[in-house]
Amino acid sequence: MKRRIISLFFAVLLMLPSAFAMAATTPVIITTDDVRGNVGDTVTVTLNVEIEPPKLGQTMDSLQFVLEYDSATLEFEGIQEVYQDRINILGTQYLCSVTTKAGAVAFTAAATDGATGSGVLMHVRFRILSPVSTMLVLKKVAYSFVSKSGTSQDRRQGGTINLGRITGQSVPTTIIPETPDPMSTPEPAYTNIPTNEPRFPVTEVTMAPGANPTSQPEKEDNDILAYIVFGLFIVVAILICVVLALMLIRRSRNKARAEYFEEDDEYDDEYESRPIKRRQYKRYEDELPEEEEDEEDVDEPPIRIVRRGNKK
Repeated sequence: MKRRIISLFFAVLLMLPSAFAMAATTPVIITTDDVRGNVGDTVTVTLNVEIEPPKLGQTMDSLQFVLEYDSATLEFEGIQEVYQDRINILGTQYLCSVTTKAGAVAFTAAATDGATGSGVLMHVRFRILSPVSTMLVLKKVAYSFVSKSGTSQDRRQGGTINLGRITGQSVPTTIIPETPDPMSTPEPAYTNIPTNEPRFPVTEVTMAPGANPTSQPEKEDNDILAYIVFGLFIVVAILICVVLALMLIRRSRNKARAEYFEEDDEYDDEYESRPIKRRQYKRYEDELPEEEEDEEDVDEPPIRIVRRGNKK
């Protein structure tokens, strides 16, 4: 049991240097505070920086990051400290470059002699477009340190840093009450003075004296007549279709009958075009024996009696 406790104690002691090393791996810390404003206002976000060089005698000679925001909520207007291509960071002048696009601002800065310490890095201005709370994020953060002699340079990656939030508030609409004009006199809302004009629209038509009212045709009769005409039209259309169908059937039958008789004529023509067979058939008819006549129908020749005498 004592051996296990001692082994755990030594393990904790071994992990302490690594914890201090991890804390020392973030020498540049950038933070902001939360900002609020009304829709349509321009607000300024202050970016604070703390620079702790990893080695004594080093300064931060370069810094770059991409500031991302919601383009539907905010509109980037600029960086206050940037003048042309230069910016002042903690008392040191850097050459910088700012590239913008919808929802992102790319910033890079470099100097021969870097800066150290803590303070304001820059002031970024945004215009609030909608009453929504959105967070600012720094991505692709990278920086480098150089010694005073400039012989060695240490480059590091900062990764992603979440900054503060910008919250937009909707402006309450106030309605200004109308003040009455003392020079104008209000019109009376109601008067009891009788007038000859009718107060309500009159839809009744008055007839002239001696004129007889003309009876207007009723709409119901027109509707019935329209239905009757439509029904007759449908019946006529059906009859026309039936007649056309019968004509087509009759035409197809006549065509089939004509084709049938044409085939018979072709067969007869083919039979007549064979002379040799007709001759053979005629010779066969000639060779047939004649039918024997009935004995009853043939008259027998008369019997002749011939007398023969002896010659002397």
